[in-house]
Amino acid sequence: MVRVSSSSSGRGDTSSGSGLSVWDLAVVEARGKRQERAQNATQHSGDSDKAPREATLIFVGPRSAGKTTLLQRFLDREEVPRHTLALEYTYGRKTGRTLVKDVCHLWEVGGSGEGLNRGGGATHPLLSPPLTPRSLPSLTVVLLVDLSRPRALWKNLMTTLRQVKEAVNKAVERSPGAKERLEALAALRVTSAVTKGPILEGDSVGDGGDDGDDGRGEVDPFPVPLVLMGGKYDIFQDFQPEEKKLICRALRYVAHTNGATLQFFSAKDPGLVKKAKELLGHFAFGTAESRSLSQDYNKPLIIPAGSDSLEAICQGEKHDLQSWGRALETRYVPEEGEEDGEREGGGGGGIPEDPARDPTYAEHDVDNLRAQKDEELERIRREVGRSSTRWAELDLP
Repeated sequence: MVRVSSSSSGRGDTSSGSGLSVWDLAVVEARGKRQERAQNATQHSGDSDKAPREATLIFVGPRSAGKTTLLQRFLDREEVPRHTLALEYTYGRKTGRTLVKDVCHLWEVGGSGEGLNRGGGATHPLLSPPLTPRSLPSLTVVLLVDLSRPRALWKNLMTTLRQVKEAVNKAVERSPGAKERLEALAALRVTSAVTKGPILEGDSVGDGGDDGDDGRGEVDPFPVPLVLMGGKYDIFQDFQPEEKKLICRALRYVAHTNGATLQFFSAKDPGLVKKAKELLGHFAFGTAESRSLSQDYNKPLIIPAGSDSLEAICQGEKHDLQSWGRALETRYVPEEGEEDGEREGGGGGGIPEDPARDPTYAEHDVDNLRAQKDEELERIRREVGRSSTRWAELDLP
């Protein structure tokens, strides 16, 4: 035990005869800890692998395509999905190789029956908040299409794809130097799949592959990584074979010419849920990319960016974007109410007339303040009404 005695300097001397007081020992220990922390910081400052990763994923698509369900499966949440009214934000975290957790920002843009905007008009304003100079280098767009609604599929896909591309291009223009960097990365995405080696996991591969004309000259890569996710495959798998073949070929053409990944998804199929989580995890947290490939229209499509070819898609026929659109619109003539998600038995609607009063979107604190403001508004209305009545009763010349 250390005994402290008084001295003229106000410090205590130890009985051990070492000449250091308790305070001197504390100062020495604190300096040692500071030096140790400084050395660790110097060693880790140049280690990029130990820096936290930050990525952004934006989920877009028509109403009831399954955006919320896909996002919840990715985050392992068991909540009951509810309609996204405008723009919702959440995040995911995952521990990497160090104790520092990587972060992925997840944005979901609520859709209407015709993509993002009901009129198919200008760029959707809700796309602006996620598209920042900081998010562009690590941004991925996940575009869902509803495979169970073939009559509205093509129009929804084209409208949403155009709006998102316009929004991304505007954000790129506002970021100096971003265009050149993103173009280089886009070219790398399109060409890298060819040189990645054999396909693993034994998934089925359709005709074509890397032989012959891959149509590289017709590819106009999307500015950032793009994932086309076909939702509700559990319904789509029961379509007639010719219907599935036409839709799959059209989607493969769109994905290939945009340098996008194409994958089908169903929340009712554990295997497809696992594949979707692997794909999103690759873009969100940099996990290993799946080497699966499935081009058979009788099975769920899994086609990584750059691994398809026009020869395999068109099978010797001459096709472009317009011809695929005409083929789908000729076979599936839109019915009245179809484009607004109101098909019979489809359940595409369901958005409340006044979400502020819907219990699904209840927020205790916000609702209490809203009730107070409603009472104040009603009181002001009564006072104005009484004043108007008094003025009306006056016999003014």
